[in-house]
Amino acid sequence: MPSRVSLALCVLALLAVPVASGSVASASSAVESVTGTAGTHGDHVTVDPQAVSDGSVVVETVSTAGPRFLVLRTDDGGEPGDPVGHASVPAGEFRTNVPVSVDADIWEGWTGNRTLWAVLHRDGGDGTFDPDDDQSVATREPGAEVAFELGRTESGADRVLARVEGRQRLRDGRLTVRRVDLSRAGHVVARPVDGDRVVGSEALSAGTHENVTIALNESFLDDQRRTFRVRLVAYRDDGDGTFGAGDRPATVGDDPIASSLVVEQPESGGNETATTARAPTTGSQTAPGAGTDTSSPSSTSANGPGFGAAAALLAGVVAIATLVARRRG
Repeated sequence: MPSRVSLALCVLALLAVPVASGSVASASSAVESVTGTAGTHGDHVTVDPQAVSDGSVVVETVSTAGPRFLVLRTDDGGEPGDPVGHASVPAGEFRTNVPVSVDADIWEGWTGNRTLWAVLHRDGGDGTFDPDDDQSVATREPGAEVAFELGRTESGADRVLARVEGRQRLRDGRLTVRRVDLSRAGHVVARPVDGDRVVGSEALSAGTHENVTIALNESFLDDQRRTFRVRLVAYRDDGDGTFGAGDRPATVGDDPIASSLVVEQPESGGNETATTARAPTTGSQTAPGAGTDTSSPSSTSANGPGFGAAAALLAGVVAIATLVARRRG
């Protein structure tokens, strides 16, 4: 009798092992899935010419494959030079409108227009930027750094922020510019990327404007393929409030203050309301470190698949052992 009971105990124990290990494997797979999606976009940054009064640069788009520092650096003969400002960026997100301030002591003596670089650097893990330890990732990801022109205004700012992840679908022949900042009254003007033709414009007062819609010329749309690119340029108004020949582009040095956008026409010309671009994370809305997985990769859940079955089998082992002990007693 004892030998049969011992055999039953062994069988139940062997059955319990793979079920319990199955629950651990499921938890490990879930962790791999989370970490596997973190680097979908890789490391990439875009920023266009802008002029500001307070030293705050707005980087148009940022995507990261890991925890990063977004670093402003001087220009050193066409290469990134000394750091002059930085901000922390979480891993694995496509973000828009990420603010990074030029260091106060640098901005205090800033005059005219200068070339800066926006560069993504690794975060060594302590959350503090060290230019010697936190190296640039642009050595393997060329899109992780970009040069741009930065000017200084007496007040306000001049910038156009339009880029999205993917493309934006037109609605009733209109596109939407995410944000336009103007230090003086003016216009945001749509042009083809390969020409000077004006295909749409919107008059704006001085200040910050979000979700600015621009109607594109029907004749222009008729000549385009379903997907095409447009350039959005900031203009100064000549005083009459209407866009015309007397209005001139706002510039930083020789570079116009502008952005670009890939747009898509609806298949049937209907009233499309959706965009094909996934909603990004806005830089000013998420604190540094948000959106990252802080759980331990080795942790498992007591509610995971297989845990209940394993518990039942182990309970059976305990019950049989108790029965054997009673009979022997």
